[in-house]
Amino acid sequence: MKFHIFLVFLFLCDWLGCHAIELSLSQCKSMALESDEKIRIAKNHVIQSNLDKGVAKTAYLPKISGNASAFYMTPNSTMGDAMELRMKGVYLAGFSLVQPVYAGGRIVTANKLASLGQEVAKQQLDAVSMDVIADAEKSYWMLFAVRSKIDMLHSYILQVESILSYTKSAFELGLTTRLSVSRVETKMSELRYNLKQAESGEELCRLALCRIIGVKDTEEIILTENLDTFDAGLLKYSGITSRPELHLASMNVTAKKHDVSMIRADFLPTVGLQLGWNAFGNLKMKNYLMLDDGTVYPYTQSINYKGFIGAVSLSVPIFHWGEGFKKVKKAKIEVENAELELEQNRKLMELQARQAYNNYLDGFSLIETAEKAFSDAELNLTMMKDQYESGLMTLTDLLEAQSQWQASYSNLIEAKTQFKINETDYLRSIGSIR
Repeated sequence: MKFHIFLVFLFLCDWLGCHAIELSLSQCKSMALESDEKIRIAKNHVIQSNLDKGVAKTAYLPKISGNASAFYMTPNSTMGDAMELRMKGVYLAGFSLVQPVYAGGRIVTANKLASLGQEVAKQQLDAVSMDVIADAEKSYWMLFAVRSKIDMLHSYILQVESILSYTKSAFELGLTTRLSVSRVETKMSELRYNLKQAESGEELCRLALCRIIGVKDTEEIILTENLDTFDAGLLKYSGITSRPELHLASMNVTAKKHDVSMIRADFLPTVGLQLGWNAFGNLKMKNYLMLDDGTVYPYTQSINYKGFIGAVSLSVPIFHWGEGFKKVKKAKIEVENAELELEQNRKLMELQARQAYNNYLDGFSLIETAEKAFSDAELNLTMMKDQYESGLMTLTDLLEAQSQWQASYSNLIEAKTQFKINETDYLRSIGSIR
């Protein structure tokens, strides 16, 4: 009968779209990176920065453009007493090539800024990726912790059920009172209530993890990691040199320095070269020619042109009432402010990393203390159970020993979970989380 119920359960799960995913921590992080919208936006910014770099490079190349136009004007224009200008079907066509020779360093600086923009986009992508990974890891361990506590509560309930069965048998034999049975039943109700709360919390944690890794909220997740693994290499503090936020602050200083060059370029000479080829035609002039004998002959002359045109342009700013000096000075102050912000952020990030490192180290001692307390509580509970069944210990003492066992077990789970979270925070603070 149970086998048939199990088959029906499997059929319903499949029909409703319920699936079980075996999820390692590495898979969790990979899935989070693939599904997160902020990652996609950051990747698009990288693509945009590459396009900006390509656009900046084109400033080195000549710009070629073509033009064509046609005119039809009526009536004809009269020039003087006899000359008539006809513009019916006049055309003008050509192309031009403009090559910048010197632009005050603006083109070079723009390319440097574009290259810097590429690095900024990559560092921003790294920063967003680290945030996503940190959130995924924390959600993974939170779900693991809640499930560990649920397992602990199931074990606790089995212990209390055993005591309840023993106490009921003793009551039927007249060896204990109804009050003892009632106390154990009350404890059982309390545990079932706590289990129900833990299961509700487990469902919320599962839904949060499903959202982070980008799967349907109907998916069942099987966690394959455990809380007993740690990286001994993290015991030595490694500094914040890999943190993307530090690189971004440094790049901001570089960008401000390039801004100074761009502003200075606005007040430097510029040189350009222009080449072109133009053609126009179908412009006609009608006039009259009088000979010596007084004879008048009408004639029409067509004007057409085809040829190349070349020009060199030079623009030299002469006097702007100190505008350039003031703008450059202002930009240099922006550089100084960026450098001050960089140093301020460096100190804050260093302090944050040191605090995270200290929390990480404190986690070791906290786990050792919790393991010792749990070992003592487990031994005490075993002794209490034996003495209670031998009639040498009261029910109150046994229930108290079980409460201490539960508390120490719960503390051990929390200590190990917090250690994992501290590890994640520390790796994120030094920019080494991957």
